[in-house]
Amino acid sequence: MFRYMFILLSLFATFIAGPANAEDNSIAGQYNAILNHDDSGFFQYATITLRTINPTGNVQISANIRVFFGELDSNEYLTYEFDKVPLNLLTRQISVQNENSDVSMIGFLKDGKITGEWFSTLIGYVGKFEAQKGEFPASPVDGEIVKSLSGHYRGTLVNENPDSNLPERLSFSFVTTQDNSSGQPTLFVTGNTRLYLGDFGSQEYVELVFDDIQFNYYNRFLTAKTAEYGLTFRGDLDQNGVFEGEVFSDAIGYVGPALLEKIE
Repeated sequence: MFRYMFILLSLFATFIAGPANAEDNSIAGQYNAILNHDDSGFFQYATITLRTINPTGNVQISANIRVFFGELDSNEYLTYEFDKVPLNLLTRQISVQNENSDVSMIGFLKDGKITGEWFSTLIGYVGKFEAQKGEFPASPVDGEIVKSLSGHYRGTLVNENPDSNLPERLSFSFVTTQDNSSGQPTLFVTGNTRLYLGDFGSQEYVELVFDDIQFNYYNRFLTAKTAEYGLTFRGDLDQNGVFEGEVFSDAIGYVGPALLEKIE
């Protein structure tokens, strides 16, 4: 009797739950992705969320892409919305792009996975990507994750202007937060620089707040300016967290080169 009751309960549970692979066969859902930078060996995490509706007898797809800078728990991510995502029924090619987004993806959707290539409006082709439901795909062998902007940097500047005698030991500190006030999540960056009259770690420094920080996450160009003394740092912050640029002063113009490295 207990055996028959067990069979009936199992059949009832199957009826309620539906086929075991019903969810896996759905186009809609979150796909966890690895985005490769083919020219440098770096990679990033991303999520691709597909949404589907069928108001007229033809499925329509929209998408949300979130691209992370740093580890998955980083609050440095950029979010993009795509209202219309064409899917070729014959080839299963999917096109995630629009003129308002810095990122686009062209790939093939099959068996719960999306594989293809991704692009930036600033640099064109970036690399290949792989996305799947469930766990993230394996990161590339010997690949390095793109560093986040947030953190502490330490290095030097060189006074090449005879009118400048700035301390030549300095540090940067940056903090990023998500700003949702406009309805579209954006990154807001704050920070400061310390100019050391003494050694690093000593109390002999002057801290200046950056009142204007501009950072492009795709071409990695950084501009940071202090209100006090009018110092501007401009240059490239590479994917490995090394800043190489120049220092300018509102009062005397070009000061000299600067080189700082992110301290883990």
